[in-house]
Amino acid sequence: MEVKVEPLKGFSPQIGLLVSQMDYARKTTRQAVEGLTMDQLDFLPGHDGNTIGALLLHIAAVEKGFQIEIFDGRAPNEQEMQEWGLLTVLEKKEEKTFRGTPLNTIFLNLKK
Repeated sequence: MEVKVEPLKGFSPQIGLLVSQMDYARKTTRQAVEGLTMDQLDFLPGHDGNTIGALLLHIAAVEKGFQIEIFDGRAPNEQEMQEWGLLTVLEKKEEKTFRGTPLNTIFLNLKK
């Protein structure tokens, strides 16, 4: 597969390249996990790791925070922090909280 990262129209050249790279990372990540079962998403490879589902939720939460700050020009509000804030930090004590989240829910609230 040939990938050409080019500046996107509507952005300065450097921001356009960054957005293009982020779009590519999102697309390839989604392709890589498409079709994973709940057991696969919740599988914990070892006591010091995280599940695939937890890592995907973390990526989605960080992206959501950036979207709010960049596109809305503000910090996340209290409701958004309750919904997404915990997911920006992956700590073992929260691991069980992340289990049982299907793929379609992980990326549901993110702007394209």
